[in-house]
Order: sequence, then structure tokens, then C-alpha cells
Amino acid sequence: MHKKINIFILMVFLAQSLLSKEPTMAILQDIESNDIQHFKFGNYQFTCLAYGVLSIDELYRESALDSKCQESINGFYNKRADLKYYTNSKLKVMQLYNVEFKDSRCIIYTSGGKSLSEFLLEEGLAVIKPLFKDEEFQYYFLKAQKKAKMSRNGIWAKNITRECISNIYNK
Repeated sequence: MHKKINIFILMVFLAQSLLSKEPTMAILQDIESNDIQHFKFGNYQFTCLAYGVLSIDELYRESALDSKCQESINGFYNKRADLKYYTNSKLKVMQLYNVEFKDSRCIIYTSGGKSLSEFLLEEGLAVIKPLFKDEEFQYYFLKAQKKAKMSRNGIWAKNITRECISNIYNK
């Protein structure tokens, strides 16, 4: 009975967190890729995908097997292996982070109140999702993506944008 009460309280708290704009403090358990992290809140474990962006990793997973897109991404990561694990430099396992749930994805706040999505955009490891409309984040995301384009970082340095992103816009 005690376990059922704890689960009920946790579910009420999570529902309240989802409905409110308040970030939830959660412990990072694992970093699967630049755009997927696993967190724990009490006894509840959940997976976060980066909010508002399509990462290189997501473009790779969504593209056809052995496509030009996958070849370009593999070539990119072969030259810049450090960027394959970029999120590991921004987040530390077993540390508490503010996590806000939005549109079935997560906004993970890192150092200086900046979101992980912004860091991925700045490094050219992600692009803003097509038709993304969020007044709260749109300016910051556009600014970060423009910085990556101007510096020709990550996805903007190669033909990855042409070979992968055009497929996303055609869907």
C-alpha cells in the first residue's frame, strides 16, 4: 500500500510539473547520444530528447540505411570524433539538472541557464525543427543556428545539410 501511495504522489507531482512552467530537478543517469539523455526523478526514470531541434544523430537514425545522409554523417564524425560525444562535455552523469517538459521533449538547462539545444545548434550538431514556433526559444535558437552557419560549424561545414535536411522538409 505504501508503494502505491508513493507512486500516486510521484505521478501527481510529475503531472503538476508537466502542466506548470517550472523546471524539474532530475539526476542525469546516462547520455545515450548528443540528443538523448536518461534521467531519474525519485524512483521514476525517463528519457529526454532535445527540444526544438533535429540533431545530426536524429537525422542519421531517420535516414535510409546506407544513404548519402548516413555516409556524410559518418564522414563528419570520422573527422571530428570529439563532437560525437559533445554532450558529455556539457552534462555530467549523476548531477542534478533543471529539466522542463515541452511537446514530448525536454529542455535541459546547462551552465549559465543555456539549454542543451542551444549548445547543439551553436556547434552545428543540430538544426531547428521545421515549422518550429516557440516565442520563448525561437530567438535564442535562431541566433545559435546563425552563429553555426556563419562559422561553418558541424553540419554547415559539409553537404550534410543538403543531403539530410532536404529529406526532413519533404516529409
